[in-house]
Amino acid sequence: MRVSYQNTNIRGGNESTLLRFTTDDGTRACILVDAGDGVELDSLLAADEYLNAILLTHAHIDHYRTLARNVRHNAPIYASPATATALEHALPEARKDNDVGDVSDALDALEPIDDWTSILHDLEVRPVSAGHTPGAAGFVVRFRDETVADGLLNGERHLLVTGDFTTRPCAGFPGLDPTFPFDIDAVLLNVSTDESYPTALNESLETVLERAYAGSRVVVATSSLTGVHYAVLLGRITAELDRSLPITLVGQAAKLYNALEFDVPGVETRAVFDGTAEVLEEGRVTIAGPETPARGSASRLLDAIEDDPAGVFVQLATGDAAAISDVRCTTQHVELRNHPSLETIDEFVGDLAPMHVVVKHATGDALNRFQRRFDHCFVWGTNDDDIHRLYEAGEWRAPGWITDTTATRIRKRRWETVQRQSFASDGTVPSVRRDSVDLEAEGVDIEALENAFARAPTDPYADSVPTDDATVTETGTDRSRERADDDSIEVELLERLEAIESKLDRSTETVPARVLTDGDGEQFLRLLERADVDAGDVVEVVLPEADTE
Repeated sequence: MRVSYQNTNIRGGNESTLLRFTTDDGTRACILVDAGDGVELDSLLAADEYLNAILLTHAHIDHYRTLARNVRHNAPIYASPATATALEHALPEARKDNDVGDVSDALDALEPIDDWTSILHDLEVRPVSAGHTPGAAGFVVRFRDETVADGLLNGERHLLVTGDFTTRPCAGFPGLDPTFPFDIDAVLLNVSTDESYPTALNESLETVLERAYAGSRVVVATSSLTGVHYAVLLGRITAELDRSLPITLVGQAAKLYNALEFDVPGVETRAVFDGTAEVLEEGRVTIAGPETPARGSASRLLDAIEDDPAGVFVQLATGDAAAISDVRCTTQHVELRNHPSLETIDEFVGDLAPMHVVVKHATGDALNRFQRRFDHCFVWGTNDDDIHRLYEAGEWRAPGWITDTTATRIRKRRWETVQRQSFASDGTVPSVRRDSVDLEAEGVDIEALENAFARAPTDPYADSVPTDDATVTETGTDRSRERADDDSIEVELLERLEAIESKLDRSTETVPARVLTDGDGEQFLRLLERADVDAGDVVEVVLPEADTE
């Protein structure tokens, strides 16, 4: 068996690759991994070559933009069941703003798989869950070299295609696990990284929850799959907080949520709505696309709240969406790209211990940096579209620019790394299946959110008459403060409310309120009890006198 790879869009995203497998009798199989911008198979395949399959890792358009235009020779498009479902909805929608070719060709060729699937007699593929976005998958490629006899494996070799991945789960879909019941000899490694994802995620969640619980109309604009993921997290978080929060997915995000058969308490869907008032209300979170609100549902919803000072428009940018300005509503622009950190990639490669790493989804300086990053494997960071041979005559070949001495040293280090490697305990490769949502594993700081937003337990003495030395009103505000965690940001705010209450005339009706924002910008308070006031009423807020001591 001979195995080679060829970059297919090095001047685009460099996420797409053509793999070639040639048996000893000359039979050749060509497999395209993803079909991003600029992929043209007609310029890559020789006259005697045929496309045998396309592996689609996930349904983000930078990975399927040329998919329909590259369907050839009745080749199937293999994807995980969830990605196949998402693509069935995403491809027709993508035609509105992109030249994606004849969508019907791609949909006819689409074939969901969740187990080993044969390409040739000695060549098989299967998907493995890869985190990143709902349904995302890498692929393990297994081939057998009958000229090699190495005991129980019968000459089996394994290549892993990661696609975009994280080791975190995503909306319940597991992350990419480096533990397999066999050696991974080579890996096509997507090296897109994001060091700030957990911080960005939690900052956006805190803003959305804070303003929704304050009674604002909150709109979240993002891509469809990210919208599904975000709605799932919000729904699970509010259940953990034991607080209700109405969440509505609209448009394409709603269709994907339903198609993927999610069912999260508090989340409802409205794929189509006549007027924005149907899906917007105070204290509701409405999630729509796209992340740049120049069109679609996001545009309609921004038009509805842009002049509302209490309204909130949050952009979760997974691409290059520009931040919104020149509106009266509050805006927040968050770059939310669910990729691993550099440290996670280092740990992943260390745990996987492959002989070869082919660096993908990087160009220029990033490609060069990764080519020098790992010293226990051969790293291919090629900035060209040449055909590079990885395996031949029963062995994995060192790159041509590596000296024999260096190759020997790398093989020794790899052998030492393999000795420390862990293998899957049950000897199986799990399918791409959704599991229960683990908020902490997904990067949510649930403890911080509980400290800020969890509803205090009902106090049976809240309505009792205070004693002579009591310093609080009958609202139980002080007892709520005592129940709060010492590190909670609510402690200082509640103490300020107590000071206000102590100066109020007891004959005047008072209502406790929580200060939600401070600083030089707009300030918001949320009433903690029902009051006989209407929207637009002007009320007097009595503040404590400045401390002159």
